[in-house]
Amino acid sequence: MKSYSKYLFIPLLAFLLVPMSCTDSDLLNQENGNTVAAGAFWRNADDVSLAVNGMYHPITNTFFWGRIVHTGAMLRSDVFNVRPFGPNTAMSHFAGEPGAARWAIEIWQEPFVAIFRANSIIANANADNVPDQAQRDGFVGQAHFMRAFCYWYLVNLFGNVPLVTDAITGAPEDNFFPAQVSQAEVYNQIIADLTTAEGMLPEAWTGMDIGRPTKWSATALKGKSYLYQGEWADAETALQQVVSSGKYDLLPTSQYGDNFTEANENNVESVYELQFLGQESFAWGVDIPNVGNMGNFHIDYAPPTKSPDQSHYVNSWVRELFEANGETVRRDQTIAYDYPGSTGYGGVDFRTDFAADLALARAEVAGNPDEGVAPIPEIDSVFTRKYAGMDIGTRDQVDFLGTNVGNNWRIIRYADVLLMLAEAKNELNKVSDAEGLVNQVRMRAMVDPVSGLGQDAMRQAIIDERVLELTGEGHRFFDLVRWGLADDYLGANSLHGESPKSASGGVFVPNKHEFIWIPASEIQANENLKQNDGYN
Repeated sequence: MKSYSKYLFIPLLAFLLVPMSCTDSDLLNQENGNTVAAGAFWRNADDVSLAVNGMYHPITNTFFWGRIVHTGAMLRSDVFNVRPFGPNTAMSHFAGEPGAARWAIEIWQEPFVAIFRANSIIANANADNVPDQAQRDGFVGQAHFMRAFCYWYLVNLFGNVPLVTDAITGAPEDNFFPAQVSQAEVYNQIIADLTTAEGMLPEAWTGMDIGRPTKWSATALKGKSYLYQGEWADAETALQQVVSSGKYDLLPTSQYGDNFTEANENNVESVYELQFLGQESFAWGVDIPNVGNMGNFHIDYAPPTKSPDQSHYVNSWVRELFEANGETVRRDQTIAYDYPGSTGYGGVDFRTDFAADLALARAEVAGNPDEGVAPIPEIDSVFTRKYAGMDIGTRDQVDFLGTNVGNNWRIIRYADVLLMLAEAKNELNKVSDAEGLVNQVRMRAMVDPVSGLGQDAMRQAIIDERVLELTGEGHRFFDLVRWGLADDYLGANSLHGESPKSASGGVFVPNKHEFIWIPASEIQANENLKQNDGYN
């Protein structure tokens, strides 16, 4: 329910900004009025509640999931043929370098801000200020979950990162210049935090708290963390617990699209989703109340003539996979192109609504030799539907920056849990069990079941099914990296037969582009940080 989102707008500054008085005599010797001593906060459950709500804001604001993580990181996959737009899109087509492209610093800093806040909650919420144990467990459990969530994305975005689990208080013993640790150490902490969160969080929230992470959110992310490390048995155990809980189910076929719109949010298929709310107030990426939690990711998923950053085309292999499977249910909610009954913004006929985008695609395919513009024959007139704001209204009703886009982003859906569990079981050679799980997902999509596959064929079937079910939800690039397939599909000799980044000429370089560069400013500020391979 959307009321929960409003709580997330109250950043930590809401309880740090307290006025302090001064006299004329000390005008030149003032204390910082924008800070508060720790002893003046953490007084009671209301203070801790403010801290918990503020912890979410760096993740949902514009500089992380609200937009920037999509601009740079998520659009790197082989699904998106990104149209180049200078430093704004350089990361997404593998042209970014430290100091010469945008966005690495934001998606480094914002998770660490949230981690700082989580650490403070864990250190300061206690039986004195929150006497009710269930309430206290809910607060601290959320902090452990969000610390794990932040580190999960940091380790997959950047690789080796500093691991900070102590609250920073300004004491002499604080470590302000932490060194990086191995990815295995980060994952160990993620698992530990999620195990703690499982024991503290409720199985479900009620009322205005619906949408906060639950015990099963933690278990699902733990299973995903094991999966990413190839720890198949542990992944199977955790993910099976989510399935066996009976708390989740797939939405009916007719409601598949509800997984990506403002309708029916936090539904029975949602294991965890980030809460967003379209707003009139807008300030780019700032950490103040009532701004920053709208879906600015609309910029990155809107079609080219609507996006201020040029956007992208969806590569033809995605369309071909849907068509080869006889898909309509998931196709119609995932991509937009000229198929029978296709519509655009506000239900307008596709050819009418996308006329300018179709003309642009034709022009880019043809090129303009007289002006030195090379043709790009690989471009297909296929566009993203998920999270593009088409459910909000007509084109002119959806703000070009996405400020009135309030679609919650579904981080983990039950369909994803089923497919991850299928993958774990298949790798344990429980192929028939994996088949049943994949077919649950396919049955909802009203496509033929898979049957009689061996382990290798089932592995490919799961890879394909994740495309059909999850395209446009932020999983594909990470999947390719963990499977060791990023170079196969994004490299110089792509198995797709054509470059997925033909509009920009970008090419994935192995042992470099699996991760983003560490921001140059962070390395300059902390001599203990080392740059990622390939960026030196």
